[in-house]
Formats: sequence, structure tokens, C-alpha cells
Amino acid sequence: GDKEESKTFNANLAGTEISITYTYKGDKIIKQTSESKISYATVGAKTKEDAAKILDPLSAKYKNIAGVEEKLTYEDTYAQENVSVDMEKVDFKALQQISGTMVSGDTSKGISMKQTQTLLEAAGFKEAK
Repeated sequence: GDKEESKTFNANLAGTEISITYTYKGDKIIKQTSESKISYATVGAKTKEDAAKILDPLSAKYKNIAGVEEKLTYEDTYAQENVSVDMEKVDFKALQQISGTMVSGDTSKGISMKQTQTLLEAAGFKEAK
């Protein structure tokens, strides 16, 4: 069979630094991990407490989704969010409802790495070499 490979993509979208790593076999993504640094100014917050009021409810939505782990850490000027998605276990419909997960096509056969890369690059992500 195909061996596992991975690709990482980075972007700075409206003040949020995002790095997403995909682990895939052949053209099928099996895992996605992302790290986002969300500047407090981006969400209109001045302090950790303000940011927590805005971000905690969003973070809580991930807790009920199978195959997803999410962690939010508050620093002095930004919040760091780490999300890990097991593509073989995740409930895609639930995930799509809460996040800007870019998924197109029929998810029952798995998510295509090629399609995902095209979508990411169109959205302003660059592959980290």
C-alpha cells in the first residue's frame, strides 16, 4: 500500500497565523492537525479575559465531535488553538457546521489531498517546503 506522507501549509488570514499539516496515504487524507495563533485584536479583544468570552464558546463546540481534539491556550497578546482531526473517525457534517473546514466532494470516500491543496492555495495558503 501507500506509505504515509505529510504536507504543511501556512497562511496569515486577517491577523490569524495558521499552520495546517495533513497526513495522507495516496491521495486520501487520514489526519489533519492545525495550529492557529489568533491575535486578540483580530477578535476585538484587549485582554485574555475578553478573548476567552469570545473564543471559549467556539472552542466548546469541538468537544462533542467524534474524532476531533481541540485545545485553546491564552497567551499575552494572542490565543493559540490546536485542532487535531482523525479523518477516519470524524463526523464531517458536525465539523462543517462549526468551522471553516474546507471540504468538498463526497466525504464518504475520504478527502482528496490534491483537492484540498487546490482549495487551500486558492484561499491564500502556501505549502511549507
